[in-house]
Amino acid sequence: MEPYVLPDHPDSPAEAAHLEQTCAIIREEIDKLEKETGVGAREERTVVVPDDATMDEQVMLDILRMKIDTLHNLERSRHQAYFARLDFTPRGGGLETHYLGRWGVVKTPEFDVAVADWRSPVANLYYSGQVGPMDYEAPDGRVQGELTLKRMLTVEDERLVSLFDSGVVSQDAYLQVVLGSVTSARLKEIVTTIQAEQNRVIRHPLQRNLIVQGVAGSGKTTIALHRIAYLLYAFRDTLRPEQMMILAPNPLFLSYISSVLPDLGVERVTQTTLSGLCQRWMGRRAPKVQLARRLEDGLTAAADERAALGEVLRRKGSLAMKADVECFLDAYQAEILPPEGLRFGGHELYSPQEVRDIFLRQLRPFPLAQRIDEMKKYIRKRLLQVADAMKAALDKMAQDRLTALLSGLPDGEERRARARRLLESRDARMAEIDQRAKQYLKEFPSLFPDLSLLEVYRLYLTRCESQAVQEVTLPLLDKKRVQPEDLAALCTICRAVYGLNAKPLRHIVMDECQDFSPYQLALLHEQYPAATFTLVGDLMQGIHADEGIRDYGEWLDPVFGGEADLQNLVTSYRSTVEIMTLAGRIASRHPVPGQQLARPVLRHGEEPQLSVFSTDKERYAALRAQARAWQEEGFRSIALIEKTAAGAERLYRLLKDSLPVRLLHEDDADYQGGLMILPASMVKGLEFDCVAVCNAGAEEFPDDPFLCRVLYVLVTRPLHRLRLFAAGEMTPLLRQP
Repeated sequence: MEPYVLPDHPDSPAEAAHLEQTCAIIREEIDKLEKETGVGAREERTVVVPDDATMDEQVMLDILRMKIDTLHNLERSRHQAYFARLDFTPRGGGLETHYLGRWGVVKTPEFDVAVADWRSPVANLYYSGQVGPMDYEAPDGRVQGELTLKRMLTVEDERLVSLFDSGVVSQDAYLQVVLGSVTSARLKEIVTTIQAEQNRVIRHPLQRNLIVQGVAGSGKTTIALHRIAYLLYAFRDTLRPEQMMILAPNPLFLSYISSVLPDLGVERVTQTTLSGLCQRWMGRRAPKVQLARRLEDGLTAAADERAALGEVLRRKGSLAMKADVECFLDAYQAEILPPEGLRFGGHELYSPQEVRDIFLRQLRPFPLAQRIDEMKKYIRKRLLQVADAMKAALDKMAQDRLTALLSGLPDGEERRARARRLLESRDARMAEIDQRAKQYLKEFPSLFPDLSLLEVYRLYLTRCESQAVQEVTLPLLDKKRVQPEDLAALCTICRAVYGLNAKPLRHIVMDECQDFSPYQLALLHEQYPAATFTLVGDLMQGIHADEGIRDYGEWLDPVFGGEADLQNLVTSYRSTVEIMTLAGRIASRHPVPGQQLARPVLRHGEEPQLSVFSTDKERYAALRAQARAWQEEGFRSIALIEKTAAGAERLYRLLKDSLPVRLLHEDDADYQGGLMILPASMVKGLEFDCVAVCNAGAEEFPDDPFLCRVLYVLVTRPLHRLRLFAAGEMTPLLRQP
């Protein structure tokens, strides 16, 4: 072990001593909780509350779960107890010293706060202010006073590594140190570097829907995840992780963000994609979803083909289609009723008007399939009455005939035989009536058409949609397949016909929200009426604009009825000034409505390299050399990005024997970092130490609004290094507009 050296700061000895005391408290609290729970601090243990548990059992299990969660958080904080110190003097009070950590530490039984949680109200002094007059909102009201010390502390393995005092070394300098580090294979938690504008997003009221428009590198994803952790802390008495959900664009992205919430001590939050959620709602009735490579198709299609497909996708994601599907279902539920009413054996069970009243008015709260089952209860009662009347009439007829027989024939074997046959015939016909009634009840659902989701969707398409929509969709339905953009309409149909299997939620976070259509968001809003939303995205990165939105106005009033707040994040923390200057030049060529150019944190690095080669052979050789050079410099995540999947596969074949490179596909669900080759369709939302845009030539990226947004996404992925390669001529999108 290397000898330990205190940081060069006059307060280092005192801070080191305080750290030692705090670590001792943490160890004591761990020991207490291990004895109370019988669970080891490093032992994974899940507490499940049975559905049939009594109230007392639920309370006991909830307390046990909270203790185990606290134990695990103490174990996490043992090596890194805190990251900041605040000295604050409230107006009319004495000096208070607060240490901030990723997890709060409370000394029992005194319940003294040894470390304040980063989500606590007092932490606002760290995230929102500088030394001087300050105030923050506490549970008992606003606290005003003087912040006299704001100190950033780096602690590793229970040792003090560095100290930064605001005013001596600026917070920007500390931020540059953190941002300048090399990435890992997962997204980082950023509690030590949350900025004021990000802090406002994190602590936005739970009761209000929030839309966050954030430039590339502004920390949208990380901030959204930290918002979940904050809300679970601030509303810990009423809000549970199981009542929250994250919707991400794809399984690979879920893998990329998978460690952030556990690192913040948050477990059991549902993390899924919209396709996965829709299939879960529909259950066993969900059709097979054919993976749609829409962006890949857009990158390889001609402009007119892309425009034609875009019209279909915009239609399927529109609120107009949602209204048309619902209107169709209203008409459909009436037209599927038996037009002649319900009859049995020549008797009317229910008139057509009675059937409509029961099915369309009395049973309207139920889905269609359930209404048919409920209708059986009505029919069974009326059927029993009619069958009894038919049997009574049959019995009277038999009795009349028997009376005539007895009076018309003398007593003897013939009279007895004829009487026996008459009664046996009566009994057989009565039994036949009972059997026919049972069969009628059993076959009653066959009076209705096929209610399978795909058949109802097919009927809707053939009646209500354009030829263009039909040509894209019907051939897939013939194969019992759909594509992701069909799921919203199918869920609407499933809800009307069978109902959807959805547990209640309180809050939903949607990442890359600009790729969600108005129809999809409206469906979510209806399905979870008690939930509020945090939507984070960037319209400039709307490379799925045909499937998503082009302006947040498509949601604000139509979906949320104006009940949503819009906040902007305009500072980019990911990339260097030089990289973001190039990205700004690209964005300016084809700006989107309301676009604000990113303001990068003052962190400088190498200028992006633009390399043009005469041949592809020279380009590939330079790519190989560049990847090897970045690896030798110690960078851990290097992305070689080709425009298309075919180009990525070709590059992989050329490099796999000489470099430890991995090819990522669109259906991959495991992000591992390292040296990667991947198509442009997969990189949005991810970040890397170094990025090579492998072919940014004029032919691949002409001056086109769609390709402009794609290239903007590619060049805003790297933290440190960017190089663009081209064969022949570089893209005109790099020219000053």
